[in-house]
Amino acid sequence: MQLFRKRRLDQACALMLGLSCVGAASAAPDDVFLLAEPTTGEFTSVRVEASYDVVNSTLDVFNLRGRQGPVSDHAGDYSGGKLMLGYKFSPHWSGSATYWRRGIDYGQDHNQIDSWMLAMHYDPLAEPGARDRIMLRFSVWGDRSGSLQRSSPVTVRNTTFSSLSVNNANDVQGQADVIFSGELTERNQLTGFAGLGFSSVSIGSINARLRQGNCSFNVAIGSDNIANGSLAAPCRAGNSNLQSASFAVNASQFGLNFNDDFNYTAGYLSLGGSWRYKYESFTARLGYQFQYLLRSNVDSRAKTYGYSPIRSNHTLGLELSYAVVKNVEVFLRGQASLYNFVGTIPFLYNTATAGKMDRYYGYGSIGIRFSGF
Repeated sequence: MQLFRKRRLDQACALMLGLSCVGAASAAPDDVFLLAEPTTGEFTSVRVEASYDVVNSTLDVFNLRGRQGPVSDHAGDYSGGKLMLGYKFSPHWSGSATYWRRGIDYGQDHNQIDSWMLAMHYDPLAEPGARDRIMLRFSVWGDRSGSLQRSSPVTVRNTTFSSLSVNNANDVQGQADVIFSGELTERNQLTGFAGLGFSSVSIGSINARLRQGNCSFNVAIGSDNIANGSLAAPCRAGNSNLQSASFAVNASQFGLNFNDDFNYTAGYLSLGGSWRYKYESFTARLGYQFQYLLRSNVDSRAKTYGYSPIRSNHTLGLELSYAVVKNVEVFLRGQASLYNFVGTIPFLYNTATAGKMDRYYGYGSIGIRFSGF
């Protein structure tokens, strides 16, 4: 399965201030595979799905990264997993809880992101197996990372930091979707969907290492936009040996506005559809999703960095599954986006990363799905 990478991946991975391997306000993860059916499937009341998600140089079999420019070893390598539990409460209502554990490598740094989703599906007709049907989905979902670290130098505007750490990155979304499907033939089904959502993105603080002359300072930036620096180690400045030193300046001196650059709200539109082909125990799904994004202050600030805001994204998905026994399927899944992961992990989009997310990215999954009772 071809898994897509992008050429400036080594500049766009790991941190909110120099990396951007995954994400902006948004549509929920895996929406490209939406179907107009209960979360448990048509004729069962419980569903469990688990998968392992990955992309690395071994799986990039066509070497798209190398063709588009040099990248560092392991830059943007992704590994993680997904677990979904679904339950049908009544003929009309079903719900699901989903958890993703994501790991992204950048050189020696390995950053972890936790993603979650709670969803309720409403079937107004409650006619399992109907040729044509409509479904409503209401969901809340989000992402969180306690700390995103980059230990290699990164330049933000005119300031180069030796290392960076972004703390308590968080986003929360509310979303409503209408999903409709119709059977063309016994083996072919078309699905379409449309959704609207609201997003809130925030981070707690930024820690960085900054070198001034012969001296290195530990710098902390919080919601007051004050950069508080303290000497990291004794150093020599001119004819003096410094054992301690500190400063407190407005972070705008480094080109940063903490609240306007990294904390924002957004609204978004999601449109898409898919084709499903089924033959005996084999099923194939091909999906497409379009997203359009309207953010508050962050996009106007991105323009001051000289970047063009990314207000839309396109995603393609392909899933091949096989029913090994009754109620148990194994599947291979791949998805790729035109603009990185814009629309999947919103907190990774900000004024500093907006100019580094305009490249495609994707990953593949192998998993198992159980439906029963």
